[in-house]
Amino acid sequence: MIVTCLFSSPEGDILLDPEDLSRPFLLTPEKAHPHLTLGDYFDTMRKCILDDGGELLKGALKSASRKNFNVEEIQRIQIRSEKHGLLYHLASVEVITAKVRVKFTLSTAISPNGIDCILQEHDILQRLNRRTQFSFLPEIYGIRKTSCRTAGGKAVEMVMLAAQWFEDYHEWHVTTDPSDHRQKIEIWDLKRGPRYASSREAALIIEECSKILACYYDYENFDHIGAWHHAAGDFIVKCPRDGKPEVKLTTVRNYAPLMAAFSGKEVDPTIAILYFFLDTTVRMRLDRLDGVGEMVWLDDFAVGATVKGFFEGLRLGEIEGDGTAAARADNLLSLLQSFDQPEFIQVFDPLLAHYAAHDSNNMHLIGTHITDHMRFLRRALQDFHWSRTNSSLHTPVSN
Repeated sequence: MIVTCLFSSPEGDILLDPEDLSRPFLLTPEKAHPHLTLGDYFDTMRKCILDDGGELLKGALKSASRKNFNVEEIQRIQIRSEKHGLLYHLASVEVITAKVRVKFTLSTAISPNGIDCILQEHDILQRLNRRTQFSFLPEIYGIRKTSCRTAGGKAVEMVMLAAQWFEDYHEWHVTTDPSDHRQKIEIWDLKRGPRYASSREAALIIEECSKILACYYDYENFDHIGAWHHAAGDFIVKCPRDGKPEVKLTTVRNYAPLMAAFSGKEVDPTIAILYFFLDTTVRMRLDRLDGVGEMVWLDDFAVGATVKGFFEGLRLGEIEGDGTAAARADNLLSLLQSFDQPEFIQVFDPLLAHYAAHDSNNMHLIGTHITDHMRFLRRALQDFHWSRTNSSLHTPVSN
């Protein structure tokens, strides 16, 4: 069995030599780990998947391919560093036998905060995947706590999470097209090259993101997927040239009510989901320019797309056997459509206070755009129609 260590890049894989592996492991692009080398990191991943007779590896391969494998069948393993985030370091593990190639992710947390977060994410993903039939989240294959002893004798604790790899799905971010200076969504397609999404594709991507968030909403406890960020590339897309974009959510860092006030059983369920909806319409418009630049506000096309996707996601509760999902969605829509402009502005006040207390970094951007956002959102809600005859959702194309 041959194990190779690679870096993923837009130009293709970069094979790492001994000199590369001797360099310090970077916790962030600007900060090196005081003891860990890149070689330590790759070696620990290799041991994690092969220790105990390859138990984690065999479990991941069986889950990914629905077939049993013997470690002896494996000809090559390619461990590829894909991405370094603030909390986790994402790698892919590609296993090659004489007959098949199987790929899965291996996320590594090293910092105490990162370890706490990855353990929580593991528990949330397991719970949501067991509770629902949806396939928008990655399947979990296993988690391991391990320790790496560096050449200097220092022990570094790590937690590694093996999960489903979404093949041919890509990050996307807001950018400015230099040819016309217009805001566009760029799909970071590493296979065919990056490209701008069409207006239709951009709207459908936002629609799908909103649908995913809505369909995992818990009406009983008011829990919802939180702490997601477009800037972190949490939603990824497969976007065929002639087909509808397919979106997945790669991570769930938090699953709880939006506000502490919604933790009690005496809370009106309609009020809780109302503010979840309003928050979704705001968050859906925040991204970093080109994924790493300044925070930016998505154009108004995102408003109608968010409304359509959100209510479609609520309707998908029927798939889970929730016979009241459609009625609850209809009640929420009726309530939102009943607000006149002053009432609609007033209902946003608690949400803005929440942002001021918990999201000061984005508060200036939100405050700059919120008045126009309320106006466009109210118009989109008034124009929105939910057809009971064919259980489909319709919304006019906004100008």
